[in-house]
Parts: sequence; C-alpha cells; structure tokens
Amino acid sequence: MKVRVASYNTALSRTSSDELLAALKSTFVAKDKSDTDKQVLATVALLQEIRADIILLNEVDFDASGEIAETLINLLRQPKDGRAELDYPFLFCQPVNTGMPSGRDFDKNGIASDKGADALGFGDFPGQYGMLLLSRFPIDHFSSRTFQHLLWRDMPNANLPKHSSGEPWFDDEDLAVLPLSSKSHWDVIVKVAGESLHCLCSHPTPPAFDGPEGRNVCRNQDELRFWTDYLSQAPYFVDDQRRRGGFSGSDFVLLGDLNASPFEGDASRETIQNLLTHPLMAELEFPKSKGGIVHSPKVNKAHSVSHTAVWRMQADYVRPSKSLNVIEQAVFWPDSNNHQFSLLKNTSDHRLVYLDLDFTKTL
Repeated sequence: MKVRVASYNTALSRTSSDELLAALKSTFVAKDKSDTDKQVLATVALLQEIRADIILLNEVDFDASGEIAETLINLLRQPKDGRAELDYPFLFCQPVNTGMPSGRDFDKNGIASDKGADALGFGDFPGQYGMLLLSRFPIDHFSSRTFQHLLWRDMPNANLPKHSSGEPWFDDEDLAVLPLSSKSHWDVIVKVAGESLHCLCSHPTPPAFDGPEGRNVCRNQDELRFWTDYLSQAPYFVDDQRRRGGFSGSDFVLLGDLNASPFEGDASRETIQNLLTHPLMAELEFPKSKGGIVHSPKVNKAHSVSHTAVWRMQADYVRPSKSLNVIEQAVFWPDSNNHQFSLLKNTSDHRLVYLDLDFTKTL
C-alpha cells in the first residue's frame, strides 16, 4: 500500500483572528469564482491535485472552535475544476504559542505589548501561523504528544541569547514563561495498516527579524535541536500531557517548515545537519524539482533543485526514519512547460514537499 505524506507551508495566515475563517467561508458558499478568495481556491486546487494521505499544513491560523479546520476540510470535499473531492476524516489541531500574551518585554524595547515580538511566539493574535495535520488514517490522540509549554530554559545547555556585554538577554522572569517552541512541537501518531507512524511536526521561528543578540537565530537553533534530542531519547522532555521522556517508537516522518538549510540562510547549518543525519533518520537524498532550478539560475543546481521557497532556500521537509521504505519523493515545483505549472498561481511562497511510502510490508 502506497501512502503519501506531505508538508506544505500554505501562507494562509491573515492579519486578524477572524479574517481566514471569513475567507474560507466565503469561498465555500460562493456561487462563482468572483466571490471566492483566490489564495484559498488555489490552495484547495493544489491539495486536491497532490492528494496526500497525510499532510501537515503550516500557517493555518488556529481557532479554538475548530471552524477554520472544519471549513477547509469541507472545501476539500467539494469537487473543483475536474478534480475529485479529497476527504480527510481525521485531523490533529492544537493551540500554538504565536500571539499568546506573555506579560513580558521580550524584545527589550521598553514596552510589554503582549503581541508581536513580545508574545510567547511572534504573532499579532493567538493562533496566528498555526499548524494543522490532516489524515485519511485514524489518529491516536491519546498517545500523541505536544510540547507547547516546554520552557526554553529547561533544555540542557540551551542556546539562550546574550547582550553584546555578555549578559543574558532574557531575565529570570522572562525565562519563567518563555517556551522553547515558537508555535509547538507535536509527535502525532497516525495508525497506518495497523502500525504507528509518528508525525513529528513543527515550524521553528525564522532565524531573522531580531537584533545583534540573535534571539530568533538562537531559538531556531534550539527548536531544531529539540528533534535531535527527542530522537536520542534525552531525559529532560516533559510533554503537555505531563509524560516524560523522548521518542518512543520506530517509524516516523519529520514534517514542517524548519526555516533552516544545510546550504543557505541564517540558521545554524551544523544544527540542521545534525538532525538530518541522526542515526534514526534515513540516508536519503533531498527531493528535487525542475522549477527550483529555473527559478534560481544563478544558484548551484545541486542546491536549487531542492529549494522549497521562492526566496531561494530549502526550508520545508518530509524526512523519514530509516525503518520506512521510500518509493518516491519530490518538491512540487513544476516548470512552465508542465501543465501543472498553473497550480502555483496565487499560492504560497513555499512549495509542497511529499514522500511516498510503501506499507505493503505491514499488511
């Protein structure tokens, strides 16, 4: 049985808490395309084309009512432009730290604004830039784990930022509330052919948009290191369900916009490389596309062929454990000669990445 697992930063997040839901609802009830949100419609078309069995969507705003996720799923169930309906009967959607008030002045500008850079994760409202995992297969919610509230200070040898003087950037009161994860880290267990597939989901903060202290660079590095430590079963982990310990399982896929690359960008290349070469990770080449090469003619083709963002970086990942049998993988970035090229219009500045796995061995 072939199972397609994908990751896609949709860039659907909006600037206010009710804006995305309104866009989804208006598109769902629209009588013709003139009444639809172009980005929502294009995203639905792309997802219906790729038809992943399990997919992590980054930058889908979280709302506690679940209406955003429900409306998006209902949109995918509507056949569009000759594409068959796409049904995801199972989902995993939990709160994230973005936009959550902290009561602290994290950016040290003298104002504790409780949003933007002073929120627990950068965001202008709670739930902005959230995550959503959709699945055709059942999800074991009880055994799945979230790490939204794990404090940054509780990571041993945390790479906490410092002033140029060498003094800590964050004081004790900051560190008492500041989580490691800018959104959250999830270990979601999907039951595929009777086996547990661990979907390790995250969206670390971009290593940019800060000052010389590099607080976002530091946080991105430790959000990546989280997974290396987790797979190594480091003992310091305590999840939001108060269960202790690191990874416990066999089959996994690492999913998400990690905002890091071994070849380009401002993230710690050593840290992302350590994660990608972890002993439990499959030794696998990066997925490729023709569109990435065409988009970046001045970049080394060995790197641009695996770019997943229009700003020329390999940022998004679907990386399997060595225990899994990989059939195929790709970055969905067709060139202009491909009939699928039009599917990119009005979509994200990221490209969808997918991996096809063979679960025949488990039947």
